[in-house]
Amino acid sequence: MKNDPVLVTGGIGYVGRELVRQLVAQRDCEVHVLDNLASGEHRLAQMDQKEFVLHRHDIRDADAVAECLGKVKPAIVYHLAAVHFIPACERAPGNAVAINVSGTVNLLNAAPAGAKFVFASSAAVYRPLPGAHLERNEELGPVDIYGSTKLHGEDFVRHYHNQNKIRGVIVRLFNVVGPGETNPHLVPAIIGQLAAGKHQLALGNLFPHRDYIDVSDAAFGFRALGENAAFNDGPLISNLGTGNTHSVGDVVATIGAAAGVTLDIQQDPSRMRAVDRPMLKASTQKLKQITNWTPAMSLTESMQRAWASRVEDGF
Repeated sequence: MKNDPVLVTGGIGYVGRELVRQLVAQRDCEVHVLDNLASGEHRLAQMDQKEFVLHRHDIRDADAVAECLGKVKPAIVYHLAAVHFIPACERAPGNAVAINVSGTVNLLNAAPAGAKFVFASSAAVYRPLPGAHLERNEELGPVDIYGSTKLHGEDFVRHYHNQNKIRGVIVRLFNVVGPGETNPHLVPAIIGQLAAGKHQLALGNLFPHRDYIDVSDAAFGFRALGENAAFNDGPLISNLGTGNTHSVGDVVATIGAAAGVTLDIQQDPSRMRAVDRPMLKASTQKLKQITNWTPAMSLTESMQRAWASRVEDGF
């Protein structure tokens, strides 16, 4: 309902910050953010802090989470707080489980009865396939620790939903790009080297094709799914991607065009992942059916935005 409190976990992070900005701009809810500022105090300084309430807690702290949600009593919880960077999850799997799984359980335990719980899952829960992924159980099969933690998170959302404790919305997010990245994924790696004056780029695996969605479209998609969810037998599950894929070379060329330069690529063995799926593409049929919307921003527009924001993003 209008003016109900809404809580965004990880609201100072990548997609979270954009989601908070959009919720604030709507001016139809009371916006609260739960974040431990692991992505940096500087990101908070780039936001209009008068427009939301910050609760500086770590989701691994069950008591702090319970106290926070008990005070806020959110009608919707957008749960985006997580460790996303796959190499970080592989280096410290216990930490990934503590944040992505146990932290999710802490929030589910503390959520008010009947609240919508919009969980940021990932396309990493799917097994590798050559075509577009549909939201089907037989397509599940993560190949890394990050995907495994997200699938476990989904299981707990499903359990709490089926126990009528929350109304669950599981959003399987594909590869987010655009300004404001907080992890050294492909686009920040390219922009960082280019901003340093390098025109020959050192990158990892070059074969993957990915479904890249701009951060503004991703935030809009979370809102649209959270606000328009219709529940049947279980929690709502929807992909959030564009339905289009691009190669690493496409991304490099698009950023180069935004910067007005021609770039060469050199593979760096230290950046290459031992396990990396060749294709990751979303079916957007269900997303459009539920929301009557599909992401609209092209890769070209997104890379132009990312390049234009390089100074603000610390490059």
